[in-house]
Amino acid sequence: MRAYRASTLAASRRFFSESTLKGEPPEILAPGGVRSADLETRIPQRFNGFGEKLVAVDIPNYRVVEKLGIGAQSRVFRARCMRTGKDYAVKIVKVLNPEDTSFIDLLRTEHAIGSAVDHPVIRKVYELRMLRRRLRVRGAILFMEYVDGPSLGDKDFSRPLNEILRIFREVAAGIHAMHRAGYVHADLKPTNILICSDESVKLIDLGQSAKIHEAKPRIQGTIDYMAPEQVQRGVLDERTDIFGLGATLHKILTGEHVLTDMNQTISMSSQSLAGKRVSDTHELAIEKLPSFLARLIQDCCQYDPADRIQSMSALIQRLDLARVIVSKRLHSPSPVEDDVPWDDEEDDVWDAVVDELDDLGIARDDDEIPG
Repeated sequence: MRAYRASTLAASRRFFSESTLKGEPPEILAPGGVRSADLETRIPQRFNGFGEKLVAVDIPNYRVVEKLGIGAQSRVFRARCMRTGKDYAVKIVKVLNPEDTSFIDLLRTEHAIGSAVDHPVIRKVYELRMLRRRLRVRGAILFMEYVDGPSLGDKDFSRPLNEILRIFREVAAGIHAMHRAGYVHADLKPTNILICSDESVKLIDLGQSAKIHEAKPRIQGTIDYMAPEQVQRGVLDERTDIFGLGATLHKILTGEHVLTDMNQTISMSSQSLAGKRVSDTHELAIEKLPSFLARLIQDCCQYDPADRIQSMSALIQRLDLARVIVSKRLHSPSPVEDDVPWDDEEDDVWDAVVDELDDLGIARDDDEIPG
């Protein structure tokens, strides 16, 4: 027993933790006030494969409840603190080869940006713990806020139009906070937007994020939502996220992807798409939308950043306008059947509600955006 304790103590000294700038929650502390990162974090000899096991790392004072997701070299679990009963989302990255250290870099990025941005829509990040064995980094663990709810990418996700616009307005407010802190998200897509049980919204996965007005050395993102400048490894700014959010809104409203530099090939295995250009299918999808929503998405997803909506605050204003139009239709004294198209007369409403926005206290382009 003494030999085991001695080996355990020696092993624990080979590990270290990178603490968050915002401070750790009390749950990260072990009984007696000892930081859990100062205890042994055991890495099994078979850490080079998760296989069918639930988890490959034994985290002191935590019990793994369920697997939440799988990435290229990572797994995300729901882990419960045994002392407090509080649940966390825990992302575990393994290092098998030298090139796998890039996944550690993504975790460092997520931890750094999550620590720097404080907004209710952005998922909180608590602690990054590096795992070492024999002086080599074998992996890392990131402790994050656990969010109990589906994503917009869930196959069963369905909401009324006015509710969808509310969700995207909240996401835009969270991204606006990231931009003010000096970062772009750069990986906006349905699966990164979660809906909590109380209908609040959480934006997750900051691993692809970057400093604003900088270029990435390699192409990163999701092909159906990437702005052209991401593919070209150009400078990223607010308009990069505007493209991504517009592409996400298009997918949710039409079920189809917008045209990007990375998805211009149609699978010939689909009879319904055989012989059609991607641009044709894109036009068919967006034509199904009300004109004011089609224009909104088109203004977000222009190829040239100079032709897009120029700031997230301006996009928030456009979303607020869209919500007012939808609300006016829903509360019209004369009921409107669902199959009646949204025609050009809605354009007149678009102009008319600008005065209403002033009365409601909704910010304009040059004002501070609340939330």
